[in-house]
Amino acid sequence: MADVGRRIRLVAIFAIGVTLITSLPVSAATSGGKCPKAGRVQSTKGVKYKCTKSGKSLKWVKVASSATNSNAASSKGVNGPVGITSWTTTVSPNPVKPGAQFTITSVISCGPIMSLISSPRYPEMRAWSNSQGFAEPKFDVPVLSNGGNTATFTGTARAPSSVGEIRVWTYVRDFGMPNGCTGDLSNYKNADGSSFVTLTVRNDAATNSTVAGAVGKEGEACTNKGDKSVQSAGYLECRAISGGSYKWFKLSSSPAAVTVPAGGSSLDACKLTEARINKFQPWNIGFPRGTSGTPTLPSTGVSNIQLIAVDFSDAVGTAEELTAADAQISEYNKWFEFTSNGALSFNWQYPKRWLRMSKPVPGYALVKGDRATVLPMAQEIVSLADPLIDFTNSDFVFVLFPRTIRGLNDGIGMANWQVNSAEGPVENLFGGAEYFYNNNYDLWSFWIHEWGHPMGLAGHSPRSNLSIMDNQNGRSVTLNVWDTFFAGWMGADELYCMPSTQSTLETQLIPLERLQHGMRGVIVPISTTEALVVESHRAEGWGSRLGDGTYGVLVYYIDTTKDTDRTGESQGIVKETWAQYVTPATTNTNKLLLQGDTVTYKGITVTLTKTGDLDTVKITK
Repeated sequence: MADVGRRIRLVAIFAIGVTLITSLPVSAATSGGKCPKAGRVQSTKGVKYKCTKSGKSLKWVKVASSATNSNAASSKGVNGPVGITSWTTTVSPNPVKPGAQFTITSVISCGPIMSLISSPRYPEMRAWSNSQGFAEPKFDVPVLSNGGNTATFTGTARAPSSVGEIRVWTYVRDFGMPNGCTGDLSNYKNADGSSFVTLTVRNDAATNSTVAGAVGKEGEACTNKGDKSVQSAGYLECRAISGGSYKWFKLSSSPAAVTVPAGGSSLDACKLTEARINKFQPWNIGFPRGTSGTPTLPSTGVSNIQLIAVDFSDAVGTAEELTAADAQISEYNKWFEFTSNGALSFNWQYPKRWLRMSKPVPGYALVKGDRATVLPMAQEIVSLADPLIDFTNSDFVFVLFPRTIRGLNDGIGMANWQVNSAEGPVENLFGGAEYFYNNNYDLWSFWIHEWGHPMGLAGHSPRSNLSIMDNQNGRSVTLNVWDTFFAGWMGADELYCMPSTQSTLETQLIPLERLQHGMRGVIVPISTTEALVVESHRAEGWGSRLGDGTYGVLVYYIDTTKDTDRTGESQGIVKETWAQYVTPATTNTNKLLLQGDTVTYKGITVTLTKTGDLDTVKITK
C-alpha cells in the first residue's frame, strides 16, 4: 500500500471484521502476511514464523516454540491420553451472499501435545458440505495454543449461488502416526457423526469487506483469474478473454433468467437417428433412447432404489459414515429433481446399519466385470439385506462400503445381470470403494452416473470433466445438453433447435451449473445423424470445482453413426467416439470458448461475443 497509484485487487474473502492495516517492512514476519519462500523460518519480536503455502500464495504462519511442543514442557501443555477433548467449528460471515467466499474456523483440543514439525503432529483437517458442487477448502497450517494441546485451523470456501441454508461438517484424522489426536490414521472423525454448522445464504447479507485505494472497473484490465471486486450491487470478476488477457466483468448476486427465443424448429428436427455401424456398448447414441433386447431404466415416474451398507472384519464401518450417507442421498435427489424438471424421483430404502459380510475383503477375490466373482458377492449383499428391505420392483441397489476398505479398488458393479431376493430379481447393483475414497469423490455423483447407463445414456463422450456421464467426478457434475435432451428432460422452454433455413442466431445462454431454468442450450442439426451442440458453463453451483473465474461456451459435434471404443482408454488412446469437442486454437484445458473466441466446423461458426452473468453466442451457417 506504499504506492498510492498502484491498483489494488480486492479478493472476495468475506470474513467478519476484516480490517486493513498498514503493511510492516518486508523483513518483518506477521501471522498471515506474505512471505518469499516456502519453508523459510523467521523471528519477529521474539515470535517464530514459518513460510507456508496457502492456496496459490505464501503466508507466514506462527510456529509454537519447541518448548511448547516437547514433552519437557508439561508445565505449559498437558501430555495426556490420545483423544479429542473439545472441538468447535464456526463459519463467517453468516449469513453470506450467494457465491461469496466464507471462512471456516475449526478449533480442536486433544490429549497429547501436538507439534507443527515433529511427532505427534497436528491432525489433518477436512470440511464437507451438503451444498451442490462444494469445493473442499484447503486448511492452512494451524496455529497451536494452550501449550500445544489446541490447534486452530482456518480455511475458505464458496457459498452456493442459490439462497437457503447449507450444512458444513469438519472432520479430522491423525497424520503420520496414530498418537497425535484421534488415534486413527484411516478414519476421519466428526464430533458425534452428525455435528455440523448451518450457514445461511441470503441475497441481503451484509458485505463484510473493506478496501482502501482503487478498485476494479468494468471492462478494465485485471491480473489474476478469479479475483473479485465488490460493488454496491453485485461484484466484478476477473476473467480471461480470447488472446490471453484478463478483464473485469460485472456480475449480479442474483442473475436473471432468459427465455428461449422464438423461431426455433420443433425439437423433433433435432432428434438424430440411431445409426451406429460399430456397437461397442449396448446403449443407443441416437433416438430412440435405450436399445433392443436390454431393459432400460425409466427416465420418468418414481423408481425404487435401495442403499445397503456392508462392512468386513478387516474394514469396519462407522456411525459417522452411516449418517453422512443421508446427505449423499439428499444431493442425489436434488440433482434429479432439477435436472429432470421433476420428471423422475425415487423411493429410497436405507436401513442405516452396517451388515457384516462373511469373509474379509480378500476372500472375495473380486474381479471387475467378472460374473464368476461379482455375482456371488452381490448375492450375499442382497441376501444380508433381505430381512430389512422389500426388493419388490427394485430398479437399483447402491452399496456403501467403509472408507477403510482395501483390496476392492473399483468396488462392485453389475448392470442388467441378476441376483435373487425374496421379492424377485435384482438386476442393477453398484458400490464405489477405495478409488473413490482416495480421490475424495462424492458418492452421489457416482450413483447418478451408474444409474444413467442402464437408463440409456452411453456417456464417456466427449471426453472432459464437464458432464457427469463422461466423468462422474469431474469438475462439473452437470448433465450436458445432448444427454438431457436425449433423456427427455429438456423441452422447448430450455432448448433451441436451429432451423435448417436459419442462417444466423444470436442468443444468451444460462450456464448449466446454475439451478435456473430457461434458455440453456442450442442444437444445430447438420443431417439426420449429425449436429453441433452449444452450451454454457460456470464455476458456480455444480461446477464450483472448475476454479474461480472459469466460464465459457462448449461446442461439440455429435455423429450417431459412431460409438465410443474404450478399449484403449487406459493407454490414453481414443479409437472411435460418437462426440468430440470443437475448440479454438487457443483453447484451455476445459475446452471452453472465451469471450472473443470463434470456432468453425462443417460450415457452422460459433462465436462467444459477450460474457457476464450469461454468455452471448452468435451462430452462423
